[in-house]
Amino acid sequence: MNSIFDGLLEFPSQNDFDSFVESMDKNSAIKMIELSIITNQQKGAYSLEESHILYKCLIKLKENENKNQGNHLHNDDTDWNISSEVRS
Repeated sequence: MNSIFDGLLEFPSQNDFDSFVESMDKNSAIKMIELSIITNQQKGAYSLEESHILYKCLIKLKENENKNQGNHLHNDDTDWNISSEVRS
């Protein structure tokens, strides 16, 4: 069994690991960065300033991701029916 980040994430085989890496989406990528930060912070690999800036970067990425998920061409459409009329 292959593991990364001090055993926080385990894969049954190298093929499973390779498949995960190749099919990783944005959410998984952010999670992997979080695990890396947690693991390396526990080892004392990052200074306080480095940990702080990495944390702020992750927060910013998550904020941008949440904003992008809300973008929809018809956000002003109250019943999500693109053919309905929107009145102000």
